[in-house]
Amino acid sequence: MILRASHVLTEHSGLVTPGAVRIERGSIVEVGSDSSLQQPQAIDLGDGLLLPGFVNAHTHLELSHLAGRVPPDRDFASWISRLTRALRADGNDETVVGEAVRRGRELSLTSGVTTVGDITRLPDITRPVLADGPLRVLSHGEVIAFGKLRGRLAERLQAAANDHWQTAFLRVGISPHSPYTLEPDGIRACVEQAKRAGLRTCMHLAETADEADFTTRQSGAIGAFLKRSGAWDRKVPCPGMKPVEYAVETGLLSGQTLLAHVNYVEASDIDLIAAAGCHVAYCPRTHAAFGHEAHPFQQMLSRGVSVCVGTDSLASNPSLSTLDELRFLRSQHPDLSADVLLEMGTIRGAAALGMEADVGSIAPGKQADLTFIPHDPQGPTDPRDNLLDGTTQPSATWVSGNLVCGAISSQR
Repeated sequence: MILRASHVLTEHSGLVTPGAVRIERGSIVEVGSDSSLQQPQAIDLGDGLLLPGFVNAHTHLELSHLAGRVPPDRDFASWISRLTRALRADGNDETVVGEAVRRGRELSLTSGVTTVGDITRLPDITRPVLADGPLRVLSHGEVIAFGKLRGRLAERLQAAANDHWQTAFLRVGISPHSPYTLEPDGIRACVEQAKRAGLRTCMHLAETADEADFTTRQSGAIGAFLKRSGAWDRKVPCPGMKPVEYAVETGLLSGQTLLAHVNYVEASDIDLIAAAGCHVAYCPRTHAAFGHEAHPFQQMLSRGVSVCVGTDSLASNPSLSTLDELRFLRSQHPDLSADVLLEMGTIRGAAALGMEADVGSIAPGKQADLTFIPHDPQGPTDPRDNLLDGTTQPSATWVSGNLVCGAISSQR
């Protein structure tokens, strides 16, 4: 199969205009100009940008059924409390969770997202749903074990690392949830298990200003929330250090780790993250919905941290679209390079999930995970700016060369 388009975004942000991509057995075998790949049966997508499928580096597909039920506000601890009540009310019903995951998968593919970094509390329910694709998923099993729950650590860790459902579409990782829901020994156990099994890790880190109050003094809104919870006991240790320092001390920071959010850090923290080679998933619209201070992603980029984009869940975001996140970022930071933004939504996210050898850019040898977005005739002439400043949505998306969403309107 050959796909033609007026513009093709290739590796290293290069543009081929007009361009074409040859696909064989699900992989990209050739990228070139339209004239160099002339064939009668080539599919002509028309005027628009053919680019790698977007990567949503941080989301919670199983929370898709909570859309609109727990609107975010500036009181994060209160929101967590409302979210927890909603989850308890729904229980761990296999049908409810399975349908939420299926909905999240469909919404992702419709928006041109072909790869996600998913966090799951219920891997035994979510992984069987995702194992057969077509969405490509790194499923981080979530581990929460503190206070009266610490005895569940081994059980939770075993479930998180269970690779029974691993397929070509589903990979397994471990998510030590956060610095306030795991004790130091619990985080170290997650890190050690990940190293033994060759798995990647993901942690919610420095998500709120209250997090530092808890890790330094067990105070603040998060501390109060946890102490009201039924799991708290007096044996919960106080790390006595800031969240990023705590992550360093427990061995979490490495090139195999993705840090979600990282909203509240100082320059010294950024340097620690950069030195460890960690990736950071910034969730712009969720960040804005909670009224957080300006995110330091540009300082991170300037200091060598690879920052990618995530949506978080539908409980805090109106969509699971990486493109919507990039367009929001463009509206807030109009001077930021279009190439950098597109990298944050594609190859940087793929690298954060350890999948950059397979997806994240259009290059020979990679999987043919692609999306096509028609050109907005009223928008800028540069196809990258046209995409970021426009409103058109993907008209077709492929995973491993198979059309999984949309339709092809013409051939020549």
